Amino acid sequence: MKYFNKFLEYSKTPFILAAIIFVASLALLSIFNGADKQLKELNNAVEISNEMAKSSDDLTNYARYYVTTRDDKWKQKFDHVLKVRKGEEPDAHGKKVSFKNKVSSVGFNRDELDMILKAETLSNNLAIIEVKAFDSIVKGKAEGVWDVQQFHYNTAMIAMFGDDYNKYKNEIMVTTEQFSDKVYARLQKQYSFSMTLAWSIIILINVALLLLVLVIQHSKEIITPAKPVRKPRTANKPVARKKVEL
Repeated sequence: MKYFNKFLEYSKTPFILAAIIFVASLALLSIFNGADKQLKELNNAVEISNEMAKSSDDLTNYARYYVTTRDDKWKQKFDHVLKVRKGEEPDAHGKKVSFKNKVSSVGFNRDELDMILKAETLSNNLAIIEVKAFDSIVKGKAEGVWDVQQFHYNTAMIAMFGDDYNKYKNEIMVTTEQFSDKVYARLQKQYSFSMTLAWSIIILINVALLLLVLVIQHSKEIITPAKPVRKPRTANKPVARKKVEL
């Protein structure tokens, strides 16, 4: 208690507490800004993951529509998806940027970046099978013999609906999900640490405010002089007179 009173009476204590509160408040704002950036990065990861999955699904669906119906409009849609991914055509936001450049500019770490780019590579490799199936359709259209024509058409169907295609397709989706899980795990760990640190700083600020109030109150008690206590007046007792004997 003795040292605590000395701390309260120290002339620079209010300035020290005010400095602690000011610096802690700035640190708290910085932590909240960092948490906001982490949330935005997570949203970007989800958006990129969804874009990768959607473009892969679009390529698969358009390719299968084309080999089934042999309507050229599906092949045109397929080519458009590839051009958007390469940055040759504008994306849904009207920007011409390749998928690789888009994910590289977000700020993912090396492992996460390699994971999502691996998914793109797998999807591009799958597109090679799809293009070969398209070639079979073109050959079938140009063929005059019915049996040979059906052979080319069936070859395209087997390529697009076979077990190998489904296996590679599933690998793309698994890799995309692994990317999302990896980013989420990293950001969740960072966010938990940030919130723990934020609560610690909030407690520090509250303690500093409480001490500052005590310092101010203690200063008032020292400055204000104590009022003298007046003793109650006592009535003068009559002095007993001695009797004088004559």
